[in-house]
Amino acid sequence: MTQYKYKVLQRKKELEQEGLDKEWSFMEAKFDKGKLVSITTGFKSGKRITEYKDKRRKNKIEYT
Repeated sequence: MTQYKYKVLQRKKELEQEGLDKEWSFMEAKFDKGKLVSITTGFKSGKRITEYKDKRRKNKIEYT
């Protein structure tokens, strides 16, 4: 069973990263003239998702 030790350890790291991707640390809303422009959500893994109210703009995903 030691032949699979590397795969097991690798999968544990992947699951840890997935757990951090689900936990958010902040949410930020931007307004312009009283209207919602965008919502930015930051996750503990360093991932940031910016969702725009204007559907012509694509959502932006960044890793810091």
